Amino acid sequence: MLRAGTLDSDFYDLVERDPSLKRQALFVVLIANGFAAVGAWIGIGEVVGSGVWENVRSWLALGTWAAPNEGGLFFVVATNVSLAVIGWIVWAATTAFVGSRVFGGTTEFGEMMRVLGFAQAPRVIAVVPLLGPVAAVWTLVASVIAIRQGLDFDTPRAIGTAVGGWAIWLLLQFGAVLIGATLFA
Repeated sequence: MLRAGTLDSDFYDLVERDPSLKRQALFVVLIANGFAAVGAWIGIGEVVGSGVWENVRSWLALGTWAAPNEGGLFFVVATNVSLAVIGWIVWAATTAFVGSRVFGGTTEFGEMMRVLGFAQAPRVIAVVPLLGPVAAVWTLVASVIAIRQGLDFDTPRAIGTAVGGWAIWLLLQFGAVLIGATLFA
């Protein structure tokens, strides 16, 4: 995780080539996003105020579920980590597709899973609530480096791939929200 967080290109090359690191990549996703979720739980009341949670809870029709600062740590961590794993899989798939089909890179889904899993390492600093935005930017930079190394091409194409994969991911999320709203409304 330290080498991934230091944006070491050689490390991402190693991860790309070594299929035995897939379990470690999963652990990075779990650990980093677990830490980020704890930071969100700590900071939700102090940073944005509990009134924001009440509004979100009302808007999502969550009823009387406990706000994170009322003891919902397990719920927040479990939800965040579950969504992070799903997001990681979808992000790797869309990135592999966009990078190879649109930008002509060479990769396999497993390679993208590994490099993008390790790219989430900087999220551990989000355990400190005010460092969440720093962790997000750092993770984005690590992801571009991971994409560049994983697809074996230059930085501008890696940025294009990241943006293209992100756009597809947003469309998928929007579709899931629409389906969920239709089914549970």
